Amino acid sequence: MPKSDVGIANIYINNAWRRRNEFTSASPEMFDRAIAAITAEDGYAPTPLRSLPALASRLELGSVLCKDESCRFGVGGIKALGAPHGLRVLLEHRASNLPFVAAAATDGNHGLALAWAARRQGGGARIFVGRDVDTVRLARIRAQGAEIVVVDGTYDDAVLAAERAERDDGVLLVTDTDYQGDRLVGAAIMAGYGLVAEEAWTQGLCDAPPTHVFLQCGVGGVAAGIATALWRKSSPNVPRVVTVEPATAACVLASLRAGVPTTVDGDLRTRIAGLACGRMTTPAWTVLSRAAFAAIAIDDTVAKAVQSALVAGAWGDGPLSTWDTGVAGIAGLWAAAHDNKCRHLLQLDASSRVLVVNTEGPPADDEFGPLQGN
Repeated sequence: MPKSDVGIANIYINNAWRRRNEFTSASPEMFDRAIAAITAEDGYAPTPLRSLPALASRLELGSVLCKDESCRFGVGGIKALGAPHGLRVLLEHRASNLPFVAAAATDGNHGLALAWAARRQGGGARIFVGRDVDTVRLARIRAQGAEIVVVDGTYDDAVLAAERAERDDGVLLVTDTDYQGDRLVGAAIMAGYGLVAEEAWTQGLCDAPPTHVFLQCGVGGVAAGIATALWRKSSPNVPRVVTVEPATAACVLASLRAGVPTTVDGDLRTRIAGLACGRMTTPAWTVLSRAAFAAIAIDDTVAKAVQSALVAGAWGDGPLSTWDTGVAGIAGLWAAAHDNKCRHLLQLDASSRVLVVNTEGPPADDEFGPLQGN
């Protein structure tokens, strides 16, 4: 089955993996607090952990389990765990009766979740986006009552614009991209994503912990939060965390290779929308510089092919409701398992138990009309 040249653009094995166990800037107490707060929310329900035996057989792996975040809180993605908790933490530090506007940069999903959370908390939202964010994602954010500010630049330019907006009265910057590493909100957002691993552990991972976890990365917060929680549960037999990025915006891979956070230049455009980020957030670097076993970058073509097959249920596991960002980790696993060199470097074989996360589902057709291709 394995063969080469099926979508892997680059791979890097992290020599710092497992050098130390204390790698996270978010304390265990912060993770516990996030989990307690999120699970107490109205409408909370665990998302399913789906077994994909047909995919595992096709890839000659022992098992593949998918944590399906496509319906989290009805918002359609994993970001409903991060931004709302970050906003909650900021609101706890100010007078509750003061009006506020929650601000952030986004490539799509973080902004949607923040607008949803601000609306629930009785505030407004101002969301900054780069010039290439697609109209469907913008429509979803506007539907939550948010103001959209389009920046003539990339996601990273939108981050800087959102930081400038923080100077305005009543603006709370709920950013998941913290370049300096001194913002409490960034670590709080990351801690919220740890709930994915906590749920999966009780849903069956405790009986057969994963040997590998493939996690999509933009600025790295989702992967870092999940990795931290998994390490807490499974240490000392921790899984090999493999980060997955588009080839045009592989800032995590570049950073691991350089040994320091490294900016990727260019326009960053990719059909794997939501991952077009040129610079890591510092809290995620603190984690992934130690916890990531490897980083891979994939071509857009493999992501599109894998997404189409999963949505159609073409491989025998039934349809999976996934969208452009949601599919990235699974696409990375698909590409790596088909490449002899990658299989060897990542130690993928018939005994491997792999966890992936479908981080988003598509918008409903009846809400915004038929979805258009990128």
